[in-house]
Amino acid sequence: MLISVTGIDGSGKSTLVRGLTEVLNSKGHEVVVVRPMHHDAQLLRMFAGARRLAPDDAAWAQQVEGFIGLHTCWVMAAKTCEVVLPALERGAVVVSDRWVADHVTSQEWFGVRLDPATAPLDRLPVPNVEIFVDVPAALAQRRIDARDPAGSIGSGPEFLTYFRERLLEWYDDRPHLRLDGSKPPQGVLAGALSTLNGRLSR
Repeated sequence: MLISVTGIDGSGKSTLVRGLTEVLNSKGHEVVVVRPMHHDAQLLRMFAGARRLAPDDAAWAQQVEGFIGLHTCWVMAAKTCEVVLPALERGAVVVSDRWVADHVTSQEWFGVRLDPATAPLDRLPVPNVEIFVDVPAALAQRRIDARDPAGSIGSGPEFLTYFRERLLEWYDDRPHLRLDGSKPPQGVLAGALSTLNGRLSR
């Protein structure tokens, strides 16, 4: 089974992934956690450094962002082949911290439109359960500030608001489990398990 956990930064995705992993392991399931959008840090620094070639050129910056966006598609495809598919084939439960929705919707903020019909994204397996952990942008920002005052690429009220709105649109007509991420972590976990317990058997 493939379970994806989606949401804006500060929504509690990683906390839910940890909770699911602990509970499912305790029930005897092999759980494989994957972060499919996680890049090599050095490579990302190289991409970011390329902006210095033309720091005031908006078109150049757009090309750099577009390259990073497409590169992430291939990172996800590679990790799926290396980690996700082998785990699913041997009967493990794969819990993914982010999936296609996160990448497509967040890239729109940077002006990069990814067409799943032409990108490697359309070749990725569809999760058996997609969990959308939803929180207001203001709450997410407070959580981000508490853990990292310097912020991150996925922070800022405008970005978080935009990202959340795009995720709401993405899931408007797609099957998913939407959880209120403003609740305490145990409550969010309980909501996820109430759905998963009926889908998992051992």
